[in-house]
Amino acid sequence: DGHVFKAKNIVSSAGIVTTYTTLLPEATVIKHKLNKQLQQVKPSVAHVSLYLGLEGTPEALQIPKTNQWIYPAEGDHDTCVDNYLNDLSQPFPVVYISFPCAKDPDWSNRYPGKSSIDIITLIPYETFEKWSDTSWKKRGDDYEAIKENITNRLLTELYKQLPQVEGKIVHQELSTPLTTKHFVNYQTGEIYGLDHTPSRFRQPFLKPRTPIKNFYLTGQDIVTAGVAGALFSGVLTSIAITGKNILSKV
Repeated sequence: DGHVFKAKNIVSSAGIVTTYTTLLPEATVIKHKLNKQLQQVKPSVAHVSLYLGLEGTPEALQIPKTNQWIYPAEGDHDTCVDNYLNDLSQPFPVVYISFPCAKDPDWSNRYPGKSSIDIITLIPYETFEKWSDTSWKKRGDDYEAIKENITNRLLTELYKQLPQVEGKIVHQELSTPLTTKHFVNYQTGEIYGLDHTPSRFRQPFLKPRTPIKNFYLTGQDIVTAGVAGALFSGVLTSIAITGKNILSKV
């Protein structure tokens, strides 16, 4: 709305691609040749996430606190990924199941008699790319049919692990790479920012300090994926800004 907020130091945790392509002035990007940096990295894999709401407490439904990582019984991981990307009817190469309700000590006070489960797997952005110009919640029947198929397959994997929750689900909603693009502005629906290849970790510019004075990066792109990587990036950025090594305190 025209308001300007000034600070000595500015930190972006929006991801290096979003930061350099949409948040910084184009003249600044050109001056520091930041666009050339972006040519050295690629996005990570896209994903779908199934969000489930259930009737019943985590205790009554015997929902565990630990995350579950489900892999095919046969084949090495890279082969399973390749087979799946070439033919999506093949088994999911990995299914991640998480139980936020069971981990939250205050859950039952805020949501009595309820539980929640998240299920994630990878999927190529190209699967949904032809709907990229449509609007959220208005992408058509064919799009919804693909979502329903994936949802049912993920539920099958869930029931193998927790058969007792079948029949207890009262709400289900699947996000696609287009959902991620809509809400997080990751252009190909990537789940983990930059791709985690050996070359990515050799890039000298993926660090808190940037060529722009008093402008810093943080988040998973300067460390690695996941909660731990993102959290630790904040420590590194704090050290870069203050010049104080706070690792021992952390």
